[in-house]
Amino acid sequence: MSAPRVSRVTIAGLTLLALQAGAGCDSVPAVLAPPADEPALALRTPVATPSRTLAPARPPELPTSVAVEREPWRFAAYPGQLLKTSNYRIHTTIDFERVLERLPLFLECAMTQYTGSLADLPRPADPMDTFVFRDRRQWTAKTKQLLPEHAGEFENLGRGGFSTRGIAVLYYIDWAGRDRDTLAIASHEGWHQYTQSTFKNPLPIWLEEGIATYMEGYQFRRDDTGPRFEPRRNWERARALGEALRRDRAIPLPELLRRSPQSFLAEGKDDLLTYYAQVWALVRFLTESENGRYRDALAAVLTDAAHGTLFSRLRRSPAVIARGGQRAMMGGRDGPWVILAYFTTDIATFNQEYMEFARSIAR
Repeated sequence: MSAPRVSRVTIAGLTLLALQAGAGCDSVPAVLAPPADEPALALRTPVATPSRTLAPARPPELPTSVAVEREPWRFAAYPGQLLKTSNYRIHTTIDFERVLERLPLFLECAMTQYTGSLADLPRPADPMDTFVFRDRRQWTAKTKQLLPEHAGEFENLGRGGFSTRGIAVLYYIDWAGRDRDTLAIASHEGWHQYTQSTFKNPLPIWLEEGIATYMEGYQFRRDDTGPRFEPRRNWERARALGEALRRDRAIPLPELLRRSPQSFLAEGKDDLLTYYAQVWALVRFLTESENGRYRDALAAVLTDAAHGTLFSRLRRSPAVIARGGQRAMMGGRDGPWVILAYFTTDIATFNQEYMEFARSIAR
């Protein structure tokens, strides 16, 4: 029996030509009760070390072409098209043919990346709805339809998009038929859209946003047969990370794990950009440091969240229990509990290694 769907909204904005993420607003879900027949997590150490290899040994093979069905579609008075693929229903009023040709392939490649690059994860049961409008005016009208009570919060986001209940709502933020920034934000929001549609337990906010930024880095192959996803190829996040480190304004790890993006937005755009840069670096640390030391543990977190066993395993973790985390977890998706249960109980050493890694990639 599937778990009840949690309504979540995630927003990311881009301003100017640099990827500058906006606020991520996720409502706090209730902690789901574990199934009565789910076995307790037996641990010899305080850390939930997977008993088998979960992380992929190599990057997934991305498709170089996809079957696309096109049919007319309209939004109010604006003519557009509906592009159907295996995993997406793309509603768009964009009229640049090059973008229309690349968008379905890009999203299908992104889906392969979501489900195969960090762990073997399930695909959505049904195609997901993605709206990509020609301009901000159309996007604003759709926002008022979907989220009338939140529409005013979107006015100051700059260029960007959001996802809610497994629906992504974006608009064209490039110019003259280019698509670099539009596809990057589609990949970021696509991760949120995917987890909203598929995962039975939501991830911690820092990990949800960290993986979304991890998915932003890509480049198209020279023969234009599709993208290659390369998390390191995200110069905007790297620049923001380097600037924060040079100015000694890096966010301490406890704050990074505990606070939400919108709390940093309230303090200023620079703090928000630092947050996104640091969670990008944190996910890269979990996948790359020490020849992938933490990759299997990360894969275990994602697999457990997808199948609905994450929260119950956290509550049964000796490391979490020892620190009183069972009560703290009832408050939402923040805190160090996933780190303690799945990665390490030595937070101080973990933080030191993470900051050393962050400095290395900022250089």
